[in-house]
Amino acid sequence: MTFWVSVLIILVTTVLVVLHRLGTFRQRRVSEPPLEKGLIPWLGHAMDIFRDASGFLKRMQEHHGNIFTIHIAGRYITYVTDPLSFDAILKESRSKLDFSEFASDLVFKIFEFQVPKNHRSMMIDNSSKHLMGNGLVGLTQAMMDSLQILMLEPDAGRRAGPQEWKQEGLFQYCYNTIFRAGYLALFGNLPTNGKRDHAQDLLQSQKIFEEFRKFDILFPRMFHSVILPKEKQEIKRLRYFFWDILSSRQMLEKDNVSGWIRSIQQQLVEKGVPEIGQSQCNLVLLWASQGNTGVVSFWALLFLLKNPEALKAVREEAEGVLRKMGQGMRPGGAPITVEYRMLQQTPVLDSVMEETLRLKVSPILTRAVKQDMILKMDDGREYAVRQGDLVCMFPHLFLNMNPEIYPDPTTFKYDRFLNPDGSRKVAFYKQGRRLKSHMLPWGGGPSICPGRFFALNEMKMFVFLMVTQYDIELVDQDVKIPSVNRKRFGIGAMQPIHDVQFRYRIRF
Repeated sequence: MTFWVSVLIILVTTVLVVLHRLGTFRQRRVSEPPLEKGLIPWLGHAMDIFRDASGFLKRMQEHHGNIFTIHIAGRYITYVTDPLSFDAILKESRSKLDFSEFASDLVFKIFEFQVPKNHRSMMIDNSSKHLMGNGLVGLTQAMMDSLQILMLEPDAGRRAGPQEWKQEGLFQYCYNTIFRAGYLALFGNLPTNGKRDHAQDLLQSQKIFEEFRKFDILFPRMFHSVILPKEKQEIKRLRYFFWDILSSRQMLEKDNVSGWIRSIQQQLVEKGVPEIGQSQCNLVLLWASQGNTGVVSFWALLFLLKNPEALKAVREEAEGVLRKMGQGMRPGGAPITVEYRMLQQTPVLDSVMEETLRLKVSPILTRAVKQDMILKMDDGREYAVRQGDLVCMFPHLFLNMNPEIYPDPTTFKYDRFLNPDGSRKVAFYKQGRRLKSHMLPWGGGPSICPGRFFALNEMKMFVFLMVTQYDIELVDQDVKIPSVNRKRFGIGAMQPIHDVQFRYRIRF
């Protein structure tokens, strides 16, 4: 009898310990934000976030106000929804609120890359050298060269006069073209022994795009830790495919690998990171650089095609820049080349891109709480948060869609970010006070995306080419803007639930 009593005590104790670790017994303390634990141990509100993060967080804000804590998959996450409070959190010292720990955990969970010590500082140094300044000029030119291979070379020998229309899905076309061009610009070309032959590059980049899309479709499940058993094998297969194709061995055999990739790979070698770790890092870089640009470009072109006035304004601006640079469009003329300096002279296109980012990019900005601390809200209230928890901000929902800041926020307005004199508009207000950060599509503070300038150049260059080199139109001009896949809220650029057919042809 004594034996079974001991067994029962051990079982009960074990269950209580497990439940405690799962957060079942956590209670709100004095001065802490309102707490929502959910009914399911460990999962908490994970499925609510996975199904529709935007709708769920909006309901929580309506119920609790501008700050609340939610239990999600074993973590307690405090959401701050007041845009006027965002900057103080983003600028808080890393000894209190840190991004790198959360990012490293996420990178390992999705890519199995174990981030080495001081990796972030290494990435920042490399990005400053290769993705900004003179390095950015060279990489932008490499992107232009790749776009010409994919878009313009097939029509280089065309005869003057009207060309036949081609029809495709707009999302597929944009994502495919920008992904493959970006891949070639960053990870180089297969050797051709001095011959001008891109056939193998076109075949390989197409295969890589197809596999990347499979990985990308599964990304939300990996991000939210809700992978189904049947999906684990596919994720494993895809990882091994990319680890092989992006291996240091493969990179050594290629021509024109970007300085950014070369430099990072060399430093990983110096840190003693094994070849598999280098391949894993390259997959992280591929997703970070190419996982969103094609999606955003799709939305930008779709908005232009649905708004003839906007399309006309962007096209006229781009043609004016071409004439200024001595590249006027003419029948039978050579394909145009978009240079870095040309992209600095397009305030209308800049406004279109910023409005597209406002509407369709939805990152959740996350910080790990490194010590028990007090969060100070802009209205003067103070809340205690615990070490080990996370603090998050969702700018898309609580900044971008705020009608006080952006009137009629769900409507695309191509000139929203232009002043009456045509200069860039950066002053936006809430409660009569100017926001320090009116847009946060690239993150903010120390964790702001170091590749944002190259990403923006990729997208602007593609749209510039599309509106100047081609006639473009929707197959059905009355087609509705598709809804977004709500499972991707908080991950980056939102993707449409279905494609939209469009037609294009060379203009001259």
